[in-house]
Amino acid sequence: MNYTDSQQIAQALDPVLKDKTLCAQLAAQAKPAVWLETTAVDDEADIALGTTKLGGCPDLPADVAWPERAAYADQHKRIQSHVEDSKAPNSRWRWATPEQAQSFRDEALQHIERLQNPFALNFLAQINFAEVWAAGAADEDFPKTGVLSVFYDLVEQPWGYDPADAAALKLIYSPDPAALQRRELPQVLKDLPEHWQLSPVACTLHNCSTPLPMETAQWDSLGLTLSDEQGDRFVEWWLDDAENGASNEGEDKCCHRIGGWPTPVQGDMQTECALVAAGHYCGSGDAYTRPALQEVRDTATQWLLLLQIGTDEKAGMNWGDDGQLYLWIRRDALRAQRFDRARLVLQCY
Repeated sequence: MNYTDSQQIAQALDPVLKDKTLCAQLAAQAKPAVWLETTAVDDEADIALGTTKLGGCPDLPADVAWPERAAYADQHKRIQSHVEDSKAPNSRWRWATPEQAQSFRDEALQHIERLQNPFALNFLAQINFAEVWAAGAADEDFPKTGVLSVFYDLVEQPWGYDPADAAALKLIYSPDPAALQRRELPQVLKDLPEHWQLSPVACTLHNCSTPLPMETAQWDSLGLTLSDEQGDRFVEWWLDDAENGASNEGEDKCCHRIGGWPTPVQGDMQTECALVAAGHYCGSGDAYTRPALQEVRDTATQWLLLLQIGTDEKAGMNWGDDGQLYLWIRRDALRAQRFDRARLVLQCY
């Protein structure tokens, strides 16, 4: 069943931690969220204009241009492997026919061109905040109305740990849903191979309460003391409990959620967002330990989960190896509705 409030979380933790004080401390950190139950549709017209959905075609104001990213600032690094593929002899792909080998080289050249030039971003999702609030409680600083549209470079799929990855994400907030029009995809996106096409799925919104994961800066800031046995049991509970684990083809609440705490796959994202937003590369462990960056790391708890989008076969979404895409935003930026300051993190198994 869903956790509906912090009391249910405390009750679930009681046999895990066997410490009512500790259970109460953790339960007090629970956050409200709205999870998205997705349903495939045969005709996208069946999804009402401006409502919450994943994939398909976005609903945007008429005067808003389709978002595109600029050429990546580190494009030379990104194209290196593709340059090698574009020049590789047929022996590189001994299992392929000569025609297939040539198609691989052609695709490498096409990808190089996409990386070196501005390119349209793929539409992932739109969130209707009025629907979020109608489903139940949300973070107090979430807008009460309006539609947030999410665009991402699905072809390159950056992970978010490099400041240059910011080019891959674009959020458009439309305060007036009545001004929206359904927009056809640009031809360059329609021409992409099928595995980069996202099917529209309708969303039913459900309210829930999400427990605090161990892999967060928030957890570290609490200064909790768990025994080794308690820590092991908590990890087992988190991984095994159907309320907390990763999703299965987008069928359950663990996959797509608006607000709340995330279901991390590879560790603390709050600290990563704080460091990357300040211009520091997080593809290695250096930024996490460098003493000069402690002041930046101390701001990590100001980052909030805005949206989590999981692997969902109905929409044609798969992040890495059945992973999840997370969007984070600082509370001050959320209050100011500066969604352009959001950061993305991709994690997978």
